[in-house]
Amino acid sequence: MKRAKNEDHFDIVEDHYFTATELEKSSAVWPVRLGMDISKTSCHVGPKAVPYFYLIFVLEGQAEFIYKQQKYHVHKSDLFCFFPHLAHEYYTDHEHPLQKVWLAFEGPKSLALLERIGINPSTPFMANAVSEEILELISNLFSIVNDNSRQGSDLARLITLHQIFEELSRNTSDVLRNFVCSDYWLQQGKDYIEMHYCDRVTIEQIAEHVGVDRAHFSRKFHSTFLISPAKYLQNLKINEAKRLLEQTTYNLSIIAQSIGYTDMSTFSKAFKKTAGIPPREYRFRHQSRQEIRTVNA
Repeated sequence: MKRAKNEDHFDIVEDHYFTATELEKSSAVWPVRLGMDISKTSCHVGPKAVPYFYLIFVLEGQAEFIYKQQKYHVHKSDLFCFFPHLAHEYYTDHEHPLQKVWLAFEGPKSLALLERIGINPSTPFMANAVSEEILELISNLFSIVNDNSRQGSDLARLITLHQIFEELSRNTSDVLRNFVCSDYWLQQGKDYIEMHYCDRVTIEQIAEHVGVDRAHFSRKFHSTFLISPAKYLQNLKINEAKRLLEQTTYNLSIIAQSIGYTDMSTFSKAFKKTAGIPPREYRFRHQSRQEIRTVNA
């Protein structure tokens, strides 16, 4: 779908929305929106949030972007990224009208691809990233979506989107890439474990959630937190089991199910491996200590 309209502060030259096909959804990422606009006056946009990842390519002019309480002064050839559901705002400059292209996308590997080009929520800005090669690829993408007679445009869109990422990655230094890759998705994975450890979640599912493969996630997690994600997940489960054994009268089967174990045998083995004693004995010892404290009180 294409729209061309005037808004209060912008001339929207082009605005295309895409409905992802099954082919596109089988990919790492796929495009959902492409557009271009030109600011007419100095204005303030936002704070607002978007539902997808947005790459903002600055073609001309200047603006001040405010994101996570930090200010970024952007100019011609700079690149900025908006992350889904995180608020941003920006101010345009009347003397240097802002002309930009936006390319929105989503997919399970969105964060991983952004890290390839040195972008994450803590570093959403790249100076002088919009090369002539990038501009040519963007122009090709507009040509594809404007050619109504073209067959297989979903494949062409997909290829061009990945070519844009490839070209941006080619111009990203290893130092920046390694710096960016060191924190966000890893912390996101750790947070996910802490939120879902009582569910029957696997390390494969956690790695998929943050957009990296299992082996890479496990290596990075262990090197950063000095514990494997599997062990960290098990420790959270067993600590919760200890709390339930101490504070409730639930039987062992209910406790096992409540922390994501499907059978008593697996739960008992995991508990003994971590705590050193079986869960039944752990409860007995805790109750005995409580009785002694009560008598001595």
